[in-house]
Amino acid sequence: MKTVGYVGFVALFSGCMLVHARTAHTGHLVAVLADRETGRPITNATVTVRCQTKFGLSYTLDSFFTNTCAQTDSNGVADVTFQFYNPDFNWWVDTPSHYSEWFRVGSRDEQFGCVVENSDYFGIDTNTVDGLAKYNELVSLHNSGDIVGYLAKFEPKSVTYTENTAYRSASFYPKRNPQPMYAYGEDIRAYLSMKHTTENTNGVEIAHYKPEDFDMRSGCVIPENPERLRHFTNRIGEVSDFHIERFCVTTNGVKNFYGWIDFAPGCGAYIRKMTGDDSFPTTYVADTNATFLTRIPFEYHSISGKLIHATRILEQDEYMVLRTRVMTNSLGVVTNCNYSKILGPMKTRKEIQFKHMVFNPRPNDPNLEFDMENNMAEDHGSNRYP
Repeated sequence: MKTVGYVGFVALFSGCMLVHARTAHTGHLVAVLADRETGRPITNATVTVRCQTKFGLSYTLDSFFTNTCAQTDSNGVADVTFQFYNPDFNWWVDTPSHYSEWFRVGSRDEQFGCVVENSDYFGIDTNTVDGLAKYNELVSLHNSGDIVGYLAKFEPKSVTYTENTAYRSASFYPKRNPQPMYAYGEDIRAYLSMKHTTENTNGVEIAHYKPEDFDMRSGCVIPENPERLRHFTNRIGEVSDFHIERFCVTTNGVKNFYGWIDFAPGCGAYIRKMTGDDSFPTTYVADTNATFLTRIPFEYHSISGKLIHATRILEQDEYMVLRTRVMTNSLGVVTNCNYSKILGPMKTRKEIQFKHMVFNPRPNDPNLEFDMENNMAEDHGSNRYP
């Protein structure tokens, strides 16, 4: 007979275990930080290590953890010296000159190498005299409600650390010229009308949904009767930055939903891959010499409501830069336009959905580095991307 049920109970309080390591040890995190573009050291960063220093049943409370900080030196190196009581810790970076927000939000989980000699109370065999005695001891502690005493029986007999220093490096994009802009996210959704007309083309019925226009500055679809909504919200779409067309055809049980986003003459968008850095995933500035597409298609295919294939406007690792609201003179030369960007994934069916969006209201200004502390949008939700 094994104490399987009790071991499962112990797992619920695993954060209280390993208290043999309540004997303090000195650990080091040596972090080397550099500018992602130039490779130069980041000299104004703070590196913080967080580790558990108190133990008990409420071990998830902040009061059970201690933060230890160190500044980077002229070489971009921070040596955080901290006391630890078990091998697990995490760390993050704060720097006023670079984008490290998502690195901080996610933090980095680490663990020093160690050899653990487990308690004899794991996997005890009640067919032996010693095992039965241990089992009865556990039952007695459990029945008496002595949870602390019960858990203490499962502490390791010994912990031998094989290392106490971790060497890590990280690089971040610099802040260049962040400016106030209109930004919306995260995972913003704008619902689209499902009203449609039915067209017959070569014997095939096609559902054509009501066309829609989207206003990047307000972050919403332009309504048919905007005046009716002004009593309820300040966000009313007024100027179209792109047009949305949607269709649906059902063939042999497969529902084929497709369409595109269109841009007015002189307007358009280009699509690029993300940087791979969650703190700065897109771009500082619009590439005014890029080829701007005037139509971007999308399609979704499903059977019995289950998606079998999709081509989105933007995939998970893509972003889009838009040039809209173009005005030209009599010679056709662009005299006014606005630039904006959308962080993927971006898709549309019953709604238009994307992760994050930034609109620069300053005419002809290609800067797209959004100042996250100065959002011009009144109702913007979470805006975590510059």
